[in-house]
Amino acid sequence: MSGKTSALLATLAAVLVTASASAGSGVRLSLVGPRVNPVAGRAVSIVIRATRDGRPLRRASVVVWITKGQVRRSFAARPQPRDRYRARVVFPSAGRWSFGAQVGRSRVTFGSVGVRRQPVPLTFVWPTSVAVESPRSLLVVENGAGRVVRLDPVTGKTTAVVPSISRPYSVALAGSGSFYLTAGKSLLRVDAAGNQTKVAEADADIGPIAVAPNGDLYFTTETRIFRVVGGAGPPTPIAGTGVAGYGGDGGPATAAQISGPHGLAVTSDGGLLVSDTGNGRVRRIDLRTGLIETWAQVGSPRGLVIAPDGTVYLVDGSTGRVLHLMIDGRRLGSVARVFRDPYDVKAAADGSLYVIDTSVSGWLYRVAPDGSSAIISRH
Repeated sequence: MSGKTSALLATLAAVLVTASASAGSGVRLSLVGPRVNPVAGRAVSIVIRATRDGRPLRRASVVVWITKGQVRRSFAARPQPRDRYRARVVFPSAGRWSFGAQVGRSRVTFGSVGVRRQPVPLTFVWPTSVAVESPRSLLVVENGAGRVVRLDPVTGKTTAVVPSISRPYSVALAGSGSFYLTAGKSLLRVDAAGNQTKVAEADADIGPIAVAPNGDLYFTTETRIFRVVGGAGPPTPIAGTGVAGYGGDGGPATAAQISGPHGLAVTSDGGLLVSDTGNGRVRRIDLRTGLIETWAQVGSPRGLVIAPDGTVYLVDGSTGRVLHLMIDGRRLGSVARVFRDPYDVKAAADGSLYVIDTSVSGWLYRVAPDGSSAIISRH
């Protein structure tokens, strides 16, 4: 069975773990796997072992059959190594189906299985940011809908935690069940009960935000980067007051020019990575010395995140890719999928990634540690 099928299909039913039955004439048909969780309209592999009087039954015409009410289907099983037979079975609709196998006139019933409906991909209205609270809880900013939702990526269930707000853009975890949220020119802290407290105000719309391990908070406007010490003090500019066109590499970040930054991430060695989107590069600011340098040249850098293993994932809007880089900027490769319009990326503790593919009807993808990816759907 292919890796894609095994990843999609997880647990059939208790009756499908191991089953065997006599089909008469010394023929015995055994269900040997795999464990699956059928979805209507999708193929699933069912493997049968056929014997006669205890000996392998080779080159037999083995058929797997399914039935629900008046609907019946049968699927030919092809020979496999070790005297197995595999059939690719498609259940036409959701519900409980009986199933079994047949060789000639010898027929057995293995039991029944519940078949799920096709999952429905979730769509978000111009999503711009995602944060990972836990394996079963994500925060997604819907800029176009003016709200923030909490999402269970397993079931697809969503709950509005900030049901209505003007121009939300970026979200970052703040600890104790609270999170930071940018909305227009305001930077807010939203507690576990949904209460909002203004942390800072800027003279222009605020873009991405990042939180350092010591609690310091960083945010950007169109041309500047600010720090809020401890997440509570007045914002102090740390970069972006230079003249247009002056990169300032090797000099103070306050003298450099920043254009339309779309991503921020604090490194473990005291640096701040900035997607300097308008200038087609990622910058690194040394937070101890205040010096700035070009960390990587990228066509259109957007959201970025430092993964649990210390490497960096970076959205490149110009190629529709999520790049994978070392912490020093050297490229390791990229996520296999090419997205329509990727915007933000976040990493979970298990090594998986969540990627915002934005649009008026945007999607959220989960990229598994093995590189496979799927749209978060409602089940």
